[in-house]
Amino acid sequence: MEGYSVSHVFHGLMCFSKGPSSKIYNTTTRQLVVLPDVEESNMFMAENDNFKQIMFMYQIGYDPVQDQYKVVCRVARRTFDEFGRELPTFLPEHWVLLLGGDGSSRWRKIPSICPPHIIIIKLWTINGGMHYLAWVRYPDLVLVSFDISTEEISMLQLPEDIQFSWKTNIIEYGGKVAILGYTHLKTKGMMKLWVMEDADKNRWSKTLVLHSSQIPIVDKTNLLLHSTTRNGEVMFLITQSSSPTRRKVLEPQNKALFYIFLYDLQKNHMRKVEVKETPNGYLTKFCDVAGLDDVENLIYL
Repeated sequence: MEGYSVSHVFHGLMCFSKGPSSKIYNTTTRQLVVLPDVEESNMFMAENDNFKQIMFMYQIGYDPVQDQYKVVCRVARRTFDEFGRELPTFLPEHWVLLLGGDGSSRWRKIPSICPPHIIIIKLWTINGGMHYLAWVRYPDLVLVSFDISTEEISMLQLPEDIQFSWKTNIIEYGGKVAILGYTHLKTKGMMKLWVMEDADKNRWSKTLVLHSSQIPIVDKTNLLLHSTTRNGEVMFLITQSSSPTRRKVLEPQNKALFYIFLYDLQKNHMRKVEVKETPNGYLTKFCDVAGLDDVENLIYL
């Protein structure tokens, strides 16, 4: 696995990627398979096979209609903003591969009518769809969604009061897609939550989340939203990085490798969970948290 990194964890399956190459590992059966490379994109020829200027984003999804697992690969070019920060410009190319069977599956290109846009927040799998935040034009945010069953791509304009920030992200809230803004969590103990009530009508509801009695828990701590757990708690990581696209630098503790924060939006309660140091004394402040998933999956890859 040298050179590979974890790109997604879903239903007991882990996706590892390295450029155009990817592998899927089943944590239950311990089966590891090498997926075919995405080789037919026109961008490869345009770049003379120079993969340094191309990004490959892999994500696993489940189609409940056909009872199938699919891997979605999105291809992007590397671009940079005026401050030198990397912004992956997403081109209208989607590639889908079906997992399981006799291993004869190949990548299929899915047509898209969405205009080119810039992915600014990582992808999330929620309720049969894959979602991420993007720009079509700065600074207006849009929500891009890929339906795993129909393989259709859609784009929704977000409410005007959702302002761009590296601390604005997608979460799952009661089985619905939601946007959580936590720019003022560190200083005021305040977050804002927008919940999608009706996707067809693009109707959202907004809630102001306050927990002033717990401000000392996160005081002077730089937190980065990571994911939502199975029981609805939002996971925050302690990081020195200002952007979710950069490696997370976690501060090691005296008797713990690092710790995370879990916030229950329903109960308005935040708790700290320590991750103890390993028996072999492995200590590092560079840690990648891939996800929390306790599903046992017996699918044959």
